[in-house]
Amino acid sequence: MSPGTRGGGQRKTATRGKTCAPQMSEEELLATVCGYFCDEGLTAVEIQKRLNDDHSLEITREKPYQYLRKAASRGWIRFVPPQEHSLERRVRNAYPWLHDASVIPSARTEDVAYRGANMLLELLQQHHGDAEVHIGFSGGTALRMLARRFAELLREPTQHLPSKIVFHALVAGFDVSDPTTDPNAFFTYFVGDPGIPVEMSFVALHAPAMVKADLQLELQNLPAITEAYQRAPEIDVIVTSTSCWTDEHSMLRHYMHLAGESVTELEKAGCLGDILWQPIGANGPFELNSRIRAMTILKLCELSKLIADKKHVLLVAGACHRCNRPKTQVVKAILDQQDHLITHLVTDSLCARQVMRSRSND
Repeated sequence: MSPGTRGGGQRKTATRGKTCAPQMSEEELLATVCGYFCDEGLTAVEIQKRLNDDHSLEITREKPYQYLRKAASRGWIRFVPPQEHSLERRVRNAYPWLHDASVIPSARTEDVAYRGANMLLELLQQHHGDAEVHIGFSGGTALRMLARRFAELLREPTQHLPSKIVFHALVAGFDVSDPTTDPNAFFTYFVGDPGIPVEMSFVALHAPAMVKADLQLELQNLPAITEAYQRAPEIDVIVTSTSCWTDEHSMLRHYMHLAGESVTELEKAGCLGDILWQPIGANGPFELNSRIRAMTILKLCELSKLIADKKHVLLVAGACHRCNRPKTQVVKAILDQQDHLITHLVTDSLCARQVMRSRSND
């Protein structure tokens, strides 16, 4: 059989005088396709042609899509969201006391969480001279995404890291249908990972998410829980998200309703949302005389004192991961507090635009 002809069910191994490259493994093929797509922006048809021209591989037009999908499912392809620098400048000018602010032009919670993880790494590097740094996590889907990405960043070659990171759970798990939103569950991204060149330790909070108000102090004094409260002053960086009270997916609203508490009373009190599972309104954090309370290591009124002590509070406020509703009302309320509750902000561009528009109308 002459070169360039087919027979016996075998395909040609060389064309136009080229020497055929050795057969690629699946990983090599996926990496090659990803490179053509990400680095050169080639279409599926162009990738098909390049594989033939460069490597004497004949594939169908549908194959590049399948390879890209498989690579994405393995985490080989990742969208890195850009930053909306014009809006960032407007936010920083409007709130000059913020240490840093990032605005992401995306409606996806994942993209805001991705940038939040990068900002957390930058904060961690500011403490590189410290023997150990303590990071406190609130709960929720956005922070679970942030924690996973943060673990990935720690595996990458990075300078100016402390010798040890201590992770604290700031709240108890809230969503009984999704235990991965419990900050205790975030620790699994870091524990026993040989790829992370930093020593890790953890301060968990094993407690109910909501408790009767008259039992809260009693529970805090239990041996399994009291250590988490006693070690709260060690925390250097607090990472939290937020939710709008009018969003039907607010977990605080959901639990207050299940407990028979009056949602109307919270609305009359001016509740706009929550941080660390605690309500906040236009005039700041407040407590209601309710029968149940969230088990939280820190109270919102303590955040401004912690900031005065050179602690950092990173707020990651992407849109609701279920309905994509921006968290404009509660983010503006947080930013407008005279006693500052945060030092760093990451949010989406729709929320930032609405906050700035609302501020100009005040």
